[in-house]
Amino acid sequence: MSSARHFRTDQNPAQTAKEIEADITNSRRAQRELQAAGQHRLAETMRAATDEHLDELAELDAGTWTPKHA
Repeated sequence: MSSARHFRTDQNPAQTAKEIEADITNSRRAQRELQAAGQHRLAETMRAATDEHLDELAELDAGTWTPKHA
């Protein structure tokens, strides 16, 4: 998962949105794979990560998103 966006302040919003959307896709894929493998506890962590990314995307769309560590 990409978290480098939280250290950059000069990245344009379109690129940030692409990174967040890729993280959402990857988290969902990992969640499904873990569920299929019977690793439900780990799948739950990926579900939570997906929710965080969705919240992050909503913040970006609302104009309130800021890097966490920059």
